Amino acid sequence: MKPMTILLLDTFFYVCVWKGDTIDKWEQAGYQNDPLYENFKVLLEAPLEDAKFIMEERFPMPRFFITKPNDTNERKLKVKVNPANKQGPDGGEDGDYTSEDVTLNSFM
Repeated sequence: MKPMTILLLDTFFYVCVWKGDTIDKWEQAGYQNDPLYENFKVLLEAPLEDAKFIMEERFPMPRFFITKPNDTNERKLKVKVNPANKQGPDGGEDGDYTSEDVTLNSFM
């Protein structure tokens, strides 16, 4: 989860697009609307198209969300990416990320 990264995560129950801090700032600045940065616009659209394709084929339909660093939905992503790494917002080991996701066995 690096600043210049866009991550598409499919956990069966969630489909998530995470945008790193730098990518998020560029998007907020509107670089994707500048013809000089057409490649950036394509970069932003690609994971959304992939997520749409995933969700069209899935039953039950997963929850979809877009998140970024320090967003409330980011905790769902962090639990899936590295469940052993429970760091707080200050980088210490005192944070506690909990998952609202259920296992497939529980679901069945």
